[in-house]
Amino acid sequence: MPLPWQREIWDQLVSWRERLPHALLLNGARGIGKHRLAEAFAEFLLCESPRSGTACGECAGCLLLAADNHPDLRRLVPEADRPEREEAETEDAAPARESRTRKPSREILIDQVREIGEFLAVSSHRGGRRIVLLSPAEALNGAAANALLKMLEEPPDGAVFVAVSDQLDAVLPTIRSRCVLVRLPAPRTDAALAWLREQAVEDAEARLAEAGGGPVGLELEDDAGDVRSLDPALRDALLKLLTRGATLSAAEVATAVPKEVPVAESIRLFQRWGWDLLAEGQAARVRYYPGERRALTTLARAAEPARLLDWLAGLAQSQAVSDHPLNARLVIENALLGYIDAMQPRR
Repeated sequence: MPLPWQREIWDQLVSWRERLPHALLLNGARGIGKHRLAEAFAEFLLCESPRSGTACGECAGCLLLAADNHPDLRRLVPEADRPEREEAETEDAAPARESRTRKPSREILIDQVREIGEFLAVSSHRGGRRIVLLSPAEALNGAAANALLKMLEEPPDGAVFVAVSDQLDAVLPTIRSRCVLVRLPAPRTDAALAWLREQAVEDAEARLAEAGGGPVGLELEDDAGDVRSLDPALRDALLKLLTRGATLSAAEVATAVPKEVPVAESIRLFQRWGWDLLAEGQAARVRYYPGERRALTTLARAAEPARLLDWLAGLAQSQAVSDHPLNARLVIENALLGYIDAMQPRR
């Protein structure tokens, strides 16, 4: 089922069932439920007895989906986002074990797209549509995007691509141009908070602010995205360091940063702190950390915007290689040392 704030978009998608475009691209901010909407729509399209704009949950198609075994659905996602599956113990298991020693790719590769081509070359098993869920569309590397483009230009009968993107500008323009763009608005704060409280999320207001207004994922204890996946103790420790500003010392940084630290999530926390410092200094606004408003106000008075912008630019470079850091702890320590330099009093 779609989320409460997606009803209008859902009704629009349902109305397209009989004359559905061959490719949709759902775009919107992170954490607003795009992936859930795509999954729900795929379920609706593959349902063999839909009722009042929803999947019945009882037909053979729905039961196959519930078992994650529908033969007419494929998910095209980065290797790193695939659910872990047990591998059969065969004579060929050694290469598989060896492949586990390398880090899974964050890109969608051409071999994966070729597998989708083989899937679409076969007739539907259930006599309905064949659905490809692509997420995120910006993860396609150049070769994979070009291979997929050929399928989008000449889509097989009954094939439907439902793509999801957080970063529309990062999607190859030729891919975007062959999809019907569906923009998903972020939920209103009151609607997002009401939903989080229904999920029994503690400190919902502060957590929603830190997530930038996207509530989806905050209800999951083991969510693997964004600052949500930071251990609460580590999150609090990093925030405590940031509130020190220029008084923070290198020794404190070395003591506080653990050896095993998630780089991407920590960098995102630093980025949001930097954006809040700039917003507070220039417009007296705090978006991500309203609970730290007093510290942000004090620090913003002394901070030079140009230095903060340089620090944020450095963080962006660190984020670009966060999947393959040579030394995670060193990356975070360097980011914090750069912060100390950026927060030196105005001359």
